[in-house]
Amino acid sequence: MVIVKACVLGDTECGKTSFTKRYTTGNFPNPDFLRTTIGASFDTKKITLSTGDAVTLSLWDFGGQMRFIEYMKTMIRGSSVGLLFFDVTKLQTLDSLENYWLPAIEENSSLKPRAGDGARFIVVGNKVDLIGPDKIDDVAREMRALTTRYKMGGRLLSAKTGVGLQELDEEFLNVIAKYYKSTESE
Repeated sequence: MVIVKACVLGDTECGKTSFTKRYTTGNFPNPDFLRTTIGASFDTKKITLSTGDAVTLSLWDFGGQMRFIEYMKTMIRGSSVGLLFFDVTKLQTLDSLENYWLPAIEENSSLKPRAGDGARFIVVGNKVDLIGPDKIDDVAREMRALTTRYKMGGRLLSAKTGVGLQELDEEFLNVIAKYYKSTESE
């Protein structure tokens, strides 16, 4: 079975670990047992793509603390796709994707999201359950500005409630199907 490596990046406490746990197990982790990821962790999920190919998705979740940058360098290598997380209640975490995470990806992998590889990534605004409906349009507009600039996908969701998870899953599976074979030999 083919293993597809995906990086999950973004500032600390944007909900990356909560998402990866929910996405791979179907359950939101108990908040009493959640701790900030130190360095990196990974989870796997067997998926079947629209092409009929069965693959194992390996989600590499980087903790987000800058002091663990060496882990990130190793983690990004070999990734064919990625999810870039921000916290919808803290829009500076969206700015951080463009100002820190995209340059870090380009410096530490063969992926160049700002120079043509943007379609390999989906920007994920997490924690929509924590903002009112009046704020969602503003957040979506800010996210669209970034995703349009780099031709990335974008989704808003709540890892906690599951809102938006199915739509992200469908988009993510399409991105994986399109790009996983191009990096199998790297």
